[in-house]
Amino acid sequence: MERVIDEEFLRRLGNLRFIARRRRKGDIFGVHPSPRSGMSLEFADYRPYTPGDDFRYVDWNVYGRLDRILVKRFSRESDLPIYILLDLSSSMRIGTPSKASYATHLSAALAYLGLRSLDRVGLYPFTDRLGRPIPPRHGMGQMAHILSALAGLEPVGETSIDRAAAEFNSHSRESGIVVLISDFLTADSYEEGLGRLVHRGHEPIAIQILAPEEVHPSGLGRMQLIDVETKQRVRLTVDRSTIASYEKRLEEHLRRLRRALFERRIPYFLALTDLPLSRFIHEELRRGGVIE
Repeated sequence: MERVIDEEFLRRLGNLRFIARRRRKGDIFGVHPSPRSGMSLEFADYRPYTPGDDFRYVDWNVYGRLDRILVKRFSRESDLPIYILLDLSSSMRIGTPSKASYATHLSAALAYLGLRSLDRVGLYPFTDRLGRPIPPRHGMGQMAHILSALAGLEPVGETSIDRAAAEFNSHSRESGIVVLISDFLTADSYEEGLGRLVHRGHEPIAIQILAPEEVHPSGLGRMQLIDVETKQRVRLTVDRSTIASYEKRLEEHLRRLRRALFERRIPYFLALTDLPLSRFIHEELRRGGVIE
């Protein structure tokens, strides 16, 4: 696969970063909170002062109003790892640039945004099985691992989001942000896989990558169509009514996908491969509240 990303493109990303809809809450601390890297403290409640408590955590405003000495308690708020689930089945070969190329560049850009913001980022390529994962870690050394992995990936095989999600859940030790990048063009079900991610406590984000010719095909005449995943071949004459029927079925498929995502409160984004990647990130993902 071609070079995944260049420095000029990364500079154009500016200071964007991921927005988590929630942060995982940790333990409640008393008066001696000691957060480790990647954690912040959030006020939780009060408790009565007892001898030996640190006076730094006494709320003197409350004392002035109530004439009671109360000590602040804190909850630990930890960062959410970012998991990038990348569909590399054969159907991702379609398009110019290919959907796989677009999705790979997008994965690299999102990994960079996360790592630069000191988040932990991992990469999980999949087809009908989960590929070799790169578990989430901090630092730009992780970026080098992700870029190296992306450069060596090629689309092959069929898609099963359900199976890949089940295998991913067995690998992910903690809940986090899951960026699911796929064309979602599969005869296999995906609803169960989406449900698995939500039930596991993840925050999924669905990004569908399609080629313009998949959305609005233009070829007419006698031709042979080949399913790039199953290799099934069909000969038919394509006319305007055939295209209209195809577009109707595609819209039904997309409507079903959007409904499944909406029911599970999963943000959905559609990217056509003729849309510049920087525009998709700066406009669509920012407008959708994924990054800021």
